Amino acid sequence: MPLVRKRRAQPEPEASEDEASSSSEVGEQTQHDSRRQRRRTDDVQPDDSGDSESSGNEVEAPTMVDVMVKKMVRLALASEYSRQPIRRTDISAKVLGEQGSRRFKAVFDEAQTVLRKRFGMEMVELPGKEKVTISQRRAAQRVEKQSSATKSWILTSTLPPAYRTPTIIPPTKAPSSWTESTYTALYTFIISVISLNGGSLPEQKLDRYLRRTNAEAYTPIDRTERLLQRLCKDGYLVRNREMDGGEEVIEYMVGPRGKIEVGENGVAGLVREVYGRPDPAMLNGNTASAEDKEEMEEFESRLRRSLGLGKQKPENNSGDQAAETQARGQGARRTRRRTGDEEPEEDEEDSDV
Repeated sequence: MPLVRKRRAQPEPEASEDEASSSSEVGEQTQHDSRRQRRRTDDVQPDDSGDSESSGNEVEAPTMVDVMVKKMVRLALASEYSRQPIRRTDISAKVLGEQGSRRFKAVFDEAQTVLRKRFGMEMVELPGKEKVTISQRRAAQRVEKQSSATKSWILTSTLPPAYRTPTIIPPTKAPSSWTESTYTALYTFIISVISLNGGSLPEQKLDRYLRRTNAEAYTPIDRTERLLQRLCKDGYLVRNREMDGGEEVIEYMVGPRGKIEVGENGVAGLVREVYGRPDPAMLNGNTASAEDKEEMEEFESRLRRSLGLGKQKPENNSGDQAAETQARGQGARRTRRRTGDEEPEEDEEDSDV
């Protein structure tokens, strides 16, 4: 019987080193990808602690009131830049629309808050024009009570006086800083002259004041006549024309914007600057002598009388009013000599200051 030899099982070929290394790298890469995929999944899923609430607030759309507030703030800034009043009709048409007329108070109050906190301004209502002529008074009697639709506002600064300096608030550069500063100085001077002359000034007398200040040569407008027209258009002045015995009488008064933007405080500040007098609110009483205090009180009393802010002081104990008036006149002459000002003409000395 023949012998049957068993064949030895051939050993399987061992994997090469390159294949082994490649397979290990593939395994590590697979594990790394799986870990990275798990991290991404964990980041996408919000936590139950409150991340879902924060993410919901970020994507929340603004309400209708928020949109109206932003529109009103933009309207106020744009109107003030062009010196146009913020009218109630413009707010209804451009901000509120047809469906938001009942939300005026809420939108207005929120816009005031934004203007005060972010821009240092607020909207102030303009006063109505004074009815001085006979025709204006008759027309006012025929018209019923003024409706709220005719109201208008302008922007005023809410910054403290210490921050209202040209260094912090310079003139605008449109069309140029020189033009804007000259225009501001001219209407402040004209409003001051009118206020110190009892609230109204004839056209001939105003022209005389402007000629003495060389307004024809240095006005930012080409002619003085056009300057006055623009001041009336911007609301700084009001031009009244009336016939008196067949003769035309033209007078200028302070307009609504002039009363709010300049006002009595602005006029008093200009007078103090011209006469070299400090503001009593900014002066420390301990640094002034008794004579300086007396002169300052006399100057302030004359300024208040010129602006119509207070009554004259009562008579002294002796009752000698003539002596008091003479002493006041001597004190005024001493003040003019110290400041180097000339004696004003008799026909133009209508005010105490």
